[in-house]
Amino acid sequence: MAYQRKAGDKITFWKINHSAGFLSDDEWKYFLEQRIIVISGKKGIDMLEIMCKGDYFYLCHGNTKSRIYGGIKLIGWIVDDGCELYQRRKGCFQRHYEMLFPTNGIPLTKKFYDGSAKEYTPIILDYTQVSAIIYEIPQAQAADFERDILQPFFGIGIKAFAGLWQSESPQPAQSEPPLHPLNQILYGPPGTGKTFMTRAYAVAGCHNQPLDTDCDAIKAEYDQLCADGRIKFVTFHQSYGYEDFIEGLKPEVVDGNISYRVASGVFKSFCEQARYESGNCVFIIDEINRGNISKIFGELITLIEDDKRDELRVTLPYSQEEFSVPKNVYLLGTMNTADRSIALLDSALRRRFNFVEMMPRPELLRENVDGLNLQKVLATLNDRIEKFLDREHTIGHAYLIKCKSIADVAAAFRHKIIPLLQEYFFDDYAQIQDVLGDKIITLTPRYTVDGDALLDAESYPTC
Repeated sequence: MAYQRKAGDKITFWKINHSAGFLSDDEWKYFLEQRIIVISGKKGIDMLEIMCKGDYFYLCHGNTKSRIYGGIKLIGWIVDDGCELYQRRKGCFQRHYEMLFPTNGIPLTKKFYDGSAKEYTPIILDYTQVSAIIYEIPQAQAADFERDILQPFFGIGIKAFAGLWQSESPQPAQSEPPLHPLNQILYGPPGTGKTFMTRAYAVAGCHNQPLDTDCDAIKAEYDQLCADGRIKFVTFHQSYGYEDFIEGLKPEVVDGNISYRVASGVFKSFCEQARYESGNCVFIIDEINRGNISKIFGELITLIEDDKRDELRVTLPYSQEEFSVPKNVYLLGTMNTADRSIALLDSALRRRFNFVEMMPRPELLRENVDGLNLQKVLATLNDRIEKFLDREHTIGHAYLIKCKSIADVAAAFRHKIIPLLQEYFFDDYAQIQDVLGDKIITLTPRYTVDGDALLDAESYPTC
């Protein structure tokens, strides 16, 4: 009967070493494709019976460079309870796992260990040795293990495996009710600071604290949370798909032949790691409305609902694994309303997200830049744009917020604002002139942007 982890039991990291003579090349290939580890020998069986679902391990197929499938292979975590008898070899047992590293099909930069021998390092055994060696890595060796194995082979640290040597607590214990919605979208016209503000919202969500809008003050904390794996940032685009987000088949070359394996997408991998975090995690999706939501989210559209978190599980189509979204994963999106109307966003997604409108804030701009009041300029431009188009196509303050001179303003108009207006009005130059005025834009004898006028504060509309 398999050992069952109880409250207070620790999550463990193991070394699993299949020695050079334990499996043939064909068997090694088969077990890599099927995501199976095999343990043999009396000592191995005893230790296997206390390995639990959720434990981490790194796998090496011996340390003999002459073997095709030798060397350090991957990091995974056990996904089943119990010791299943391996039918093809007497006295052996097998366990199934999910691969965590390397991710996205990127091979390891190093395969073979060439340092001094430790209990947690791979070992070279002669071909007569047929036992697989497994070793539980204690906390006292964590720093050395990180230095000798995790960093040089996988480019990661111990912090990537939250929950190690701690009580099992898949969900964060919150003493206070959550201050922020689990699913939230910042939406508004371009240049209103949506992407910039995701840092403040993400840090607040991770710590379950009130929003601090001083993004400069929280930048260091944001960067640290990203490094710790508690914040992840992706951008949707027209080619983004389910395979990138949840899971799909990825090609790989093995022994000169192309084969396909099931690989976890970025959001599935993030959720799997978040289950062992003691705090909240935030997944940021920039430009969420630019992707095909139904195609990308698939069955996730149901799983992200507040009352479905951890309660509802679905079987994924490629791996046939059960999957749910943890309660400590916060989804934060941004949406440019000028790129696509909020009314056109997938209705199923709209029902599951809270929306925070972010509109232009002229009051954040300088009142005197070489005699030009930028607050009045932006307010006037947006009043005119709303008259001809709508409020979703107004111009955000971010385009002008760094301007300290009239030359800066001229550059912002010439290279950012005027091209944006050309897109808005489909090159209807008469309407562009109505917005900017006849000093900056002339139509006769042809459409022209007057560079000298852009350097004159009197040329800009302010009322």
